[in-house]
Amino acid sequence: MQTKPSFQAIAAMSLNRAIGKANKIPWHISEDFKWFKGKTLGHIVVMGRKTFEGMGHPLPNRRHLVLTRHSQSLIDNSVFGKFKEWPGGEKFREDNLLLLSSIDILLDFCLHSGRRVFVCGGEEVYRQLLPLCSDLYLTRVKRETEGDRFFPPFEDQFDLMEVAREREAFRIEHWRRKA
Repeated sequence: MQTKPSFQAIAAMSLNRAIGKANKIPWHISEDFKWFKGKTLGHIVVMGRKTFEGMGHPLPNRRHLVLTRHSQSLIDNSVFGKFKEWPGGEKFREDNLLLLSSIDILLDFCLHSGRRVFVCGGEEVYRQLLPLCSDLYLTRVKRETEGDRFFPPFEDQFDLMEVAREREAFRIEHWRRKA
């Protein structure tokens, strides 16, 4: 019996490890966005509140789990107003977006979901959940960018398995947790 779910992280970072600035991605690479969509479609995506607010709306055909310490106050917010908090326990929710107030509730939800789970940011969520990830799909943007959020060090925990795509502006890598 599985006691904790297996997560996979998916991220994009610049050469100086920037992943965001002012709740936005500091570059626009259409091919990478399409790759991200193809990888996560039909699965669960986990992100922090600021990452979700930066998107402004749920992505189609994915279940969104948003980690936040302030779930009750967000339910009245226009972006989150129609969504609910899942407190954990036996009642499994089928909503496309749920606010979760702790990592323990996230683990409980994902353990019972039976779906693939992708950790999608931001900085603090990666820092907390990367130790639980079996795989990391990382787009390396081949330039330095200004940022106020950065991807945590991971290289000592994962091995590079393959380069999925190599382009002039970016490279997509698949990393797997060291045994």
